[in-house]
Amino acid sequence: MDISSAKRAVLSILPHMLTHEMGDVRARLRATRLALGWSLKEFENHSAGEVTAIAMGSYERGERTLSISKLLTICETFHISIMHIMAPPLEISSGNTQRRHIYDLRALQMLAQSPEKAHLLSYIHHIIRERGDWKGAVISLRATDVRSLTLIFATTSSTENHDYQSWVAMQGISLQKN
Repeated sequence: MDISSAKRAVLSILPHMLTHEMGDVRARLRATRLALGWSLKEFENHSAGEVTAIAMGSYERGERTLSISKLLTICETFHISIMHIMAPPLEISSGNTQRRHIYDLRALQMLAQSPEKAHLLSYIHHIIRERGDWKGAVISLRATDVRSLTLIFATTSSTENHDYQSWVAMQGISLQKN
């Protein structure tokens, strides 16, 4: 497997990371899997059995040592860069969706099932796969994405709330960088 020099640099420090830093990596792995809507068994299927459901759950809980090769396999299964998993968490706080379009994926996952949530998650999953725009537990949407979501909400008969911006504001999933 050929990896870039930036990835090699990150991988060279992995064995020396502190326990709490590895905890952050494990949390980002779990958040990524949940953001994609995958169960542990579904992750195993997507990895073609290279990482079993039991192993993935153990990695996420910190009950099993996560090797560099397994971390690379997991990132390849998610179709994301290892750099996104290794990146330090952003400092975030509640914010206004008019200025920034950053969403807390953990809070989004906790919302009750609704057509609005399903549309937003579907759109975000597409962004994660297509752009690799992934930082762990949050995602930043571009203004063009927000315009598209506004149109989706306005024209979809299954949504109860046709105003995307007001729906997001009511859900408490919007964040802002400090």
